[in-house]
Amino acid sequence: MIFAVLKRNPLALMLALVLHAALVFFLVVGVDWKEKPKAPPANANVVQATVIDQKQLQGELDKLDKQKQQKKAAAVAAKREEERKLAELKKRREAEKKRLAELETKRKQREKAEAKKRAEEKKRAEAEKKRIAELERKKAALKKKQEAEKKRLAELEKKRKAEEKARQEAEKKAKAEAARKKAEAEKKAKAEAARKKAEAAKKAKAEAAARAKAEAAAREAELQAQFEAEQDASERSRMIALIADKVQRNWLQPPGTATAGLTCKVQVRLGASGSVLLVNVVQSSGNSAFDRSVEAAVRKADPLPMPESPRLQAEFRNLVFLFDPDE
Repeated sequence: MIFAVLKRNPLALMLALVLHAALVFFLVVGVDWKEKPKAPPANANVVQATVIDQKQLQGELDKLDKQKQQKKAAAVAAKREEERKLAELKKRREAEKKRLAELETKRKQREKAEAKKRAEEKKRAEAEKKRIAELERKKAALKKKQEAEKKRLAELEKKRKAEEKARQEAEKKAKAEAARKKAEAEKKAKAEAARKKAEAAKKAKAEAAARAKAEAAAREAELQAQFEAEQDASERSRMIALIADKVQRNWLQPPGTATAGLTCKVQVRLGASGSVLLVNVVQSSGNSAFDRSVEAAVRKADPLPMPESPRLQAEFRNLVFLFDPDE
């Protein structure tokens, strides 16, 4: 520490060396300057000259002592200043160490939060993948069911035709047998009745076929509508989740709302490509800063995802969804 002080104050070092050299010089020379006793002249003031030399020497010694004290005081002051600077440096180092520790803690917390968010996003993606796979399975099952129903209806129609043919053949045989037993006069009437009956049977057959076809078409339309409704519900949920996720990624949480548990319902008017045309909070959270931050996040997320289904595009042109940053 002393060397550091001397390195920063070379002038003080040089002054100290000069003062020490002068002190040694005066001590040595003061002894050598003492004159040997001589017979004083008649009118010489020997005593007075000797006193003057001693007083001068004492003055020089006092001056050197004073310089030595000043040097000592300067060294003490320099030491205290060095100790103060070291203490201040130590304090700054401890404060910097504390600040770095806090930054490290915040970094770890941020990394933990980001890891949690990635895990949740992965979980949601896996759930969505599983749900889509389930929908595909249901779609395949529905198609298989439709094909089985179509085959069953074809078999029923074939059976009905066979039964109708058998019935007609039986009736024909019965009529032929009756015609042989009855008179020629009744033959014409029976022939007319047979013709009318055949026409009625043909009409009934056509009506039955039309009814069967209409029922099959109605069942197929119902199944198709059910499938499209399930597809729309799946697509709607997925798109709303994508929109909410994109808005939340662009959301900057305003100060003072960290633990408030705030939510708000937002109405968004979108263009055909998902461009944000209008944003309006239709159900406030009760915190105007939070509401404004959500509106800003929606505008910043422009454009928003749009569904591919033409049935849903018109619905998503005027979308209302709940923004909950905790979900």
